[in-house]
Amino acid sequence: MKNKVTITPAKLAANRRNAKLSAGPKTEEGKSRSRRNAVTHGVLASALLITDGKGAEDHAEFEQLLSGLRRDREPQGTLENMLVEKIAVCWWRQKRALRCEAGLVRRAFLPDPAHELEQSLSRSIGLGPTPELAAIKDHLSLPLGVDLDRILRYETTVQRQLVYAINQLERLQRIAKGEHVPAPVSVQLSNDQ
Repeated sequence: MKNKVTITPAKLAANRRNAKLSAGPKTEEGKSRSRRNAVTHGVLASALLITDGKGAEDHAEFEQLLSGLRRDREPQGTLENMLVEKIAVCWWRQKRALRCEAGLVRRAFLPDPAHELEQSLSRSIGLGPTPELAAIKDHLSLPLGVDLDRILRYETTVQRQLVYAINQLERLQRIAKGEHVPAPVSVQLSNDQ
């Protein structure tokens, strides 16, 4: 038989008084806010999203992505929920990296005032770019440089993380359904000859 915990009448009365003081939100705004108290991704979204400046991101859009993933994958337990959140974070970072890449490309092809002046002076004295050089420049679609290399490495890293999280989630969900799932295979590649 379990031990029964007894509470003194004074403590019971104090608990009842305190409960009356915190009966929940009264205003519609408070009720709306408290309705989401159980949502587990609020901290994640606030830490991930850029909220200020021209690059501000939409909190509601991220929440929509995460709730859609939760609806589609129906995670069970903490680990599956963590993997769904990881998938959402990786996807969000990929979108951010693509926006950054697009910005780098646009910025690379903005007119450079110093270059424009140099071209104007060259044309005024009869010098101009060779047709070969002009043809090459017309076909460039990606600027080369450290910034582009960095963003492409970032995209590759995030893509690997995304694929890994998706694979782990699918693996866990198959195991939960009772399917036989072989252990993951790890392959080491080497450039040694």
